[in-house]
Amino acid sequence: AGTDTSFFASSDEASFSWTQNMMEYDPVTIAQEMSSMSFYESYEKFGCIRSTMFPSLHALPPLPVLAATAGFILHTPFSFMYHWKYAHRLPPGLARIEHWSRRFDNAFIHVISTCVSYATSGSWKYFLACAMVNADCIYRHFLPKVQPRQNFIRIGVMITVSFMPILWWGNVILFGKIYAILLICAWLFAGYPIGGWSHSVFHATIALLPPLLMTAACDLSSSRAQIQTAAMCAVLQEM
Repeated sequence: AGTDTSFFASSDEASFSWTQNMMEYDPVTIAQEMSSMSFYESYEKFGCIRSTMFPSLHALPPLPVLAATAGFILHTPFSFMYHWKYAHRLPPGLARIEHWSRRFDNAFIHVISTCVSYATSGSWKYFLACAMVNADCIYRHFLPKVQPRQNFIRIGVMITVSFMPILWWGNVILFGKIYAILLICAWLFAGYPIGGWSHSVFHATIALLPPLLMTAACDLSSSRAQIQTAAMCAVLQEM
């Protein structure tokens, strides 16, 4: 991992007092105190979540992890709708390219890109800068005349930009893995090297990205405090 810089420095980094509260008391004392606390009291003082519905959720995930998750959740319904209901029914060409379902599918790739920019940087400044550019890209997907080549280039550029902080932090190997997957996906999407199966293989290949993205999000300095809090909460709940 690299060293934080002023542009990428996160506003959430080390902002929690929960770890300090845990350090002030003996773990057994804290465990006994938590057993008599309500859900809100244990969260307010120690950041711990005590839920019978989600027993393995000991604390809230770090914001970069939540950002990555939100991006995929927001895009999935539109991608599923287009591929399941319309992509195989619409004829190739303008009828498919200009269909509203494809426009939404492509537009929400920019939503993912925006969320990923925070997941890889932990910086609200970088997130907002990417959000503004992606907003313009989304707007262009809904113009009366679609420009497929320009839109494809914009998607590729913004996806690359959203992952660039990983390289900035110095994690060259992780960035190389991600970029290799993106290059293979671009080749499958644009070149159709195995005919009609190319798009299916494209989606199977891009499914390799989320675990790598979660690794990048968890490696951020802005995620460490919350991960440490979750680890402490997990130990306390076993006592």
